[in-house]
Amino acid sequence: MRLRKGKVIPRDDGKRIEEFVGAATTGTDSASVARMLAPPGWSEPAQRPEFDEVVLVLKGELTLVVEGRRERIAAGEVGLVPRGKRVVYRNDGKGACDYWSICAPAFKPERAHIEPPAPRAQENVVTVQVAHTQGKEWGRQLTAWSRDYLRRLSLTDCELSLSVVDDRAIRRLNRTWRDKDKATDVLSFPAGELPRGTPGPRPLGDVVISLDTAKRQAKEYGRTLESEMARYLAHGLLHLLGHDHERPRDAKRMAALEEELLGERGMVADSLQVDAKARRARSLM
Repeated sequence: MRLRKGKVIPRDDGKRIEEFVGAATTGTDSASVARMLAPPGWSEPAQRPEFDEVVLVLKGELTLVVEGRRERIAAGEVGLVPRGKRVVYRNDGKGACDYWSICAPAFKPERAHIEPPAPRAQENVVTVQVAHTQGKEWGRQLTAWSRDYLRRLSLTDCELSLSVVDDRAIRRLNRTWRDKDKATDVLSFPAGELPRGTPGPRPLGDVVISLDTAKRQAKEYGRTLESEMARYLAHGLLHLLGHDHERPRDAKRMAALEEELLGERGMVADSLQVDAKARRARSLM
């Protein structure tokens, strides 16, 4: 039997499921085969299924948290979730995750034993001001990344402000607030503490990103502009939260948090590597 097209299973969480074999399509109880498309930031409540599930990722990256242990399944890789194990499925990547799911026996809601969703946390507020003639396209992307980073940092009911500017504007801010007459990649301006009981989201402060510097450094270091902008955002946000990289121990902690948010090495880890190379070079003199 050749199956060219499956049945789309209605969802309300942004994920697309097209079942080709299973209880909802062919009436097969022994196994099910479905193609999934999970948007970035998607996740679902934990479950403890009565079936074995194999996932084959075609594009993007799927995160499986099995009994508290996180596994990232990249494009071209296969993941296995044995039956009876508590698992959380989510997409921590920056793009959609396209993958196949094979379950034995077939997936049925009553076999998944999905836990009730946790009470909805108060949402974070992210505002982006674009003051660069070529920066219009970045408003939506920076907002999505910010919401994802705040979620991963377990922050709720917060307000974050972002600005995309040119080198001249960020140089002016440096000159005014830091007494440094030069353009930099990103600046952070933490918000002050509000009186206890003040209503509304807790303001974190402002992150200002220079698109000019991002373009220049992305080209210089062979990175995509998307990667460069994400690095600046993660770095600036962590500074708003009180992290710094002045002392080695603090720098290692901030570097680890950047990597957790980005899924790759960030700005602090790069600077630590440069410092280590410089120390080795001096020791050989």
